[in-house]
Amino acid sequence: MDITQEQLENAGYDVPAAPRDAWRNYDEHNPVPRYFDFDWLSSRHPDLYHKFALSSVGLMDELNKLIDLTGLEVIDIGAGTGRTTLGAARKAKKVTAIDPFGSVLHFGRALAQEAGFSNVEYIRAHCDNLPFPDNSFDASICAWAFISHAEAWRVLKPGVHLIDLLPVPGALCGELTPMLAKVFPHIVTEIAPAEQLSETCPAADFIIEESSWNGVPVTAPIPVHDFTCVANYADCQEAAAIVGRLYGPEARRYILEKQRPTLAWRLRIVINRVKK
Repeated sequence: MDITQEQLENAGYDVPAAPRDAWRNYDEHNPVPRYFDFDWLSSRHPDLYHKFALSSVGLMDELNKLIDLTGLEVIDIGAGTGRTTLGAARKAKKVTAIDPFGSVLHFGRALAQEAGFSNVEYIRAHCDNLPFPDNSFDASICAWAFISHAEAWRVLKPGVHLIDLLPVPGALCGELTPMLAKVFPHIVTEIAPAEQLSETCPAADFIIEESSWNGVPVTAPIPVHDFTCVANYADCQEAAAIVGRLYGPEARRYILEKQRPTLAWRLRIVINRVKK
């Protein structure tokens, strides 16, 4: 018998990963873990989350055009299965990947070893309590995760980059956002203009004239880069299976009716310089 939702919730962060591809068999009307429950989904089914997280690849590809991580010691906070970690490790001197879920770290660690990276370390920790001294890292990255910016700021050296990788407001689910806002209005509460959710929306750069970011001191102005990433899952049936398990049957039907194995994401890169 598979683990129940109650067992998941009672287990805290100590949740074993299910066998690979176990996510394909579930009750569509009462899934365990539930739709949109990304912490539990990634912990229980890290292979599913890794298949899905192509937008993180797009974020790192774009970031590497904007910032040179060569020779830097980078902390990846909320690293998940390691899409961003491995993207940073191609240039960085070392990447320390932080995540609270042991099963996710085990998955990411195995991928890094298989890919031949020797400059990656996976550490289980919570973003609110990073196990490092002040001023330890040359840059931080965080993709699609809620973090303590105060803790990230603490472990960064003065003047270095604190980088957030995230969707633009109103684009939580990429091009699926308008449809899922109708199905999950308590979760998807904002919808970006239609042109921003189009595959053809051009990149845009602007600055925020602020000297703080999420409550921590940074050097003004803050540069922001918005761009569109089209994630290609290669096979329409596979794309439908992946998004269907994460977002529900409406998302699965959307992909099948669209008959294209792609999802467009409007993404944002915020590059701060730590002020201490």
